[in-house]
Amino acid sequence: MTPPRRNPNKRLQTLTLAVTVALAVALGGIMYLSLTSLPYLATSPTTDPSFGALNACLLSAVPERLGFAVSRDGASVAAWSPRQLVVCAGTPPVATVFPRRAITQATWDGEGGLWIASGGFDGGTSALLRLENGEFVERGAFAPAALVGTAKGVVGLEPSGQLIALSSAGEVSATRALPTSRNVHLQVSGDGALVALYGGGRFAVVDAVTLESTPAEAPCPVKNVWWRAGVPLLLVECIDLALEINALDSHSALAEPRRRIPATLVGAPGLYIQSCDVLPCTVEAPR
Repeated sequence: MTPPRRNPNKRLQTLTLAVTVALAVALGGIMYLSLTSLPYLATSPTTDPSFGALNACLLSAVPERLGFAVSRDGASVAAWSPRQLVVCAGTPPVATVFPRRAITQATWDGEGGLWIASGGFDGGTSALLRLENGEFVERGAFAPAALVGTAKGVVGLEPSGQLIALSSAGEVSATRALPTSRNVHLQVSGDGALVALYGGGRFAVVDAVTLESTPAEAPCPVKNVWWRAGVPLLLVECIDLALEINALDSHSALAEPRRRIPATLVGAPGLYIQSCDVLPCTVEAPR
């Protein structure tokens, strides 16, 4: 009996199917590499267009970082580890090392002063300090849960819920009690004059010196906040809508729904930054 002959068309279809599957697998691999590798390269801290040199300085001086802070003019960056704080500044950047332990927060004020909060170490007391003439000087005996630099000093939120405004000399200009500090975040405006409080079911905009609230309101639980550069406007994102709110009155307008990257506005340069390997990397301004 003569064996049946295979249909050439079927063999061609099988070969075509195999080639198609192989091409699909290869294309999937290329897309995977593009989605996983390119974003990392785009946000590599040493290639950042604004902070690349400063980040390279910090990577060499403090490889194990717990946090960072950017000066309000964008010219200096500080980062800290469990045992020291390093400030990189200048062209080319030079690292200055300060042996400090138990740092929990750091920020820069509008007068160029670096503030750090220490939570105590080996039974030591909590303290808020400001760098002056190369030495850290105590400006308060507490360690805030949140801390932001303002035009003339800082605003800190104690774990108890007490909001405190201090001048660069450490003088308390105002205090204000909040129901809680849990999940409350602080964001300061580009000129350092206003501070937005959000999270934990709260939203308010306060004066950075008096802590008095402005009329600004949000009609929904706020998830993220972005200050607009150069104007007293905030972009506020809730779970199902986004608003642009005037920080000085109650006027607001709906914003286009889109995916936005959480970021912080750096004062004078108008840059937006996010954490990139615990170092600052610039991101696109929110639209």
